[in-house]
Amino acid sequence: MIVGTRISKIEATRGKDSQGKGLKVEINTTDVGGKGEDLEVKYVFSAEYLDGIGKITIEGELLDRVEKKVADEVRKMWKDKKDLPEDYKLSVINSISYIAGTEGVLIAKVLRLAPPIAPPRISRKA
Repeated sequence: MIVGTRISKIEATRGKDSQGKGLKVEINTTDVGGKGEDLEVKYVFSAEYLDGIGKITIEGELLDRVEKKVADEVRKMWKDKKDLPEDYKLSVINSISYIAGTEGVLIAKVLRLAPPIAPPRISRKA
């Protein structure tokens, strides 16, 4: 369960004053830590407006509370492989997408950019 979020850095630029031809959104996990049942997942959310229209980058941290066994597994996998278990990764990506996308709407408005609308929830087929 997400128990908190922190945004530590925001960068935003406006380039050309014209209509873009798309938006490229990237979400990257940069570190995983925490103790016990608490996980701290650091991330970078980037929304790049194609054709040099602009870019919004948000760095932050997602604070999550899960079962201790799950938290230990997530931290171990991150330490060993710099990756997250698939089911947990989907949850984190969706949470970051919502949080950063929501904050990005306000930033985009200031720069007169289209909002970096969050993509639909990502799920895995069984």
